[in-house]
Parts: sequence; structure tokens; C-alpha cells
Amino acid sequence: GHHRSLEDKVFNNHLRQVTLGGLAGLTLLPISSNAVLPSNVANLEGDQVNSELDMGPVVSSELKPLIPNQVQPLEKEQDINISYVLSKDYGLKVSSKLDGISLDRSYGLIGGEQHLYRYPGDSLFLHATQARDWAMFGGAGIAPHVGAWGYFAPSKHDFTALDEQRERYYIAAPTFLVPGYAEDTAKYRDFFKYRKMLVVNPDNGKAVIADIADSGPSPWTGKNLGGSPEVMDALGLGSGPRKGDVLYFFVDDSNQTVPLGPIKPIQGEAK
Repeated sequence: GHHRSLEDKVFNNHLRQVTLGGLAGLTLLPISSNAVLPSNVANLEGDQVNSELDMGPVVSSELKPLIPNQVQPLEKEQDINISYVLSKDYGLKVSSKLDGISLDRSYGLIGGEQHLYRYPGDSLFLHATQARDWAMFGGAGIAPHVGAWGYFAPSKHDFTALDEQRERYYIAAPTFLVPGYAEDTAKYRDFFKYRKMLVVNPDNGKAVIADIADSGPSPWTGKNLGGSPEVMDALGLGSGPRKGDVLYFFVDDSNQTVPLGPIKPIQGEAK
């Protein structure tokens, strides 16, 4: 059904790219579903095809020349170039400024955060929907306080699937460093609450659509952003020191159509 046709489309794009890249032995032919593929790719099925088509490194190689050598706020030209590449590669409209508001930077160090209480009476154990979740994300623990906007839902009864996703893929951003924040807290709180951002690890091209659900970290920590256990995992930063350099840009999602969670690049897709 739909899944297969999308896979075929991605696969065709991949072959087309490889071919345009001038790989010997492949000629540019229209590929139909019963075409004879080169022997080294003929027997790939299902997930193998997807892993074979990890476009992350392609995105990474596009970003590398555009970002500064050390982690620092982007210059205007870098900002424009990077937002263009990210918009193109992930099929989204992203920018460092939305409605005239921007964070203190769009390139910084992210560190792992704990889970957040989602409604009164929530517990760490309830965050795991399956055993694998518990094994992967339980160890992060739960923060002793609620997020910047309070509970995600007023009660367990009112807790929705969207609330669950919002906690699962949250980031903490230093909203308090935005110029004018103290003078017009209500305006900024409304803007930042659950605001979606595309967060990208430029080292591997792994990316996630996350929402701002807490404010922090403090500048003295040396970190510029915090990510939920699931966000860190999606970025390939879930183990070891649980920190790394990331690009983070606002997603223009005025129609509320962009789902939270890991996102793959659509490199080579016709726009």
C-alpha cells in the first residue's frame, strides 16, 4: 500500500542521486516496481532499505561548511544559509525568528533533561508505554518540579495523546534570555508555550521536532538547551555524556500539521 510506494519513491530518489553522483555501473533509467536492480541492492527488504537510505550523513555534509568551527551564535549569513538547507532537507519552513521573536541563539550545546510531571499524580513509571521505553528512558528520572507551563494536563482524565507527545519530545529553552522578556512576560510565555522547533544534530543529520515545555538551562551550566530523554535519543545523543552541539530553528506550523517526534530528511524529493 502507501508504505511501499513511499519506500519506492525514496529508493528511486536515492538511485537517481547515486547515478547523478556518477557511480560507475549504474545508468539512469526510469525504475518501475519490477525493474531489475543492481545485485547489491536487489534483496533489501523493509527496514534494511530504510537503513540503507539514511540521508542523515548527506544533510550533515551539507551543514558542515555552513556552521562555525566552535559553538557560538550564528552570524546572519550562516543563519540564512542554514535555515534554507534545513527547510529544504526536512520539507518544512524553519527560521530562527518567528513573529519577530528569536531565542538567544540557534546553535548551541544541548544536555539531557529528566522527564516532567504531566498531570497531578503522574509518576515516572507511567511514562513508559512499553517495556522498551522503560529500559531506554526510565533511568533519566523525573524532575522534582513541573515544567515552565505547569502540568501538561489538569488531570489524568484530561490527559490526551498530544499532551503525552508534548512531554515525550520536549526541550527546555532559555526563554528568559530573550530581550524584553521581563517587561512583557505574558506575551513571551504565550509565544513559547509548546512552540515547535526542529532540532538537528549536525554531526549525523539526526533530527527531531520538539516543543518548548520548560525554561532553562541557566547560562552558568554552559549549556544552551535541554532535551528530554527521548529527544536526546532521537538526536543520537542518548548515551555517554548525553550532550552535544545542535542547531534549533522554529517550525512555522500555523496549520498545526507537523507532528512531534523524530523526523527524517526528504533529501532529493521533489518540492
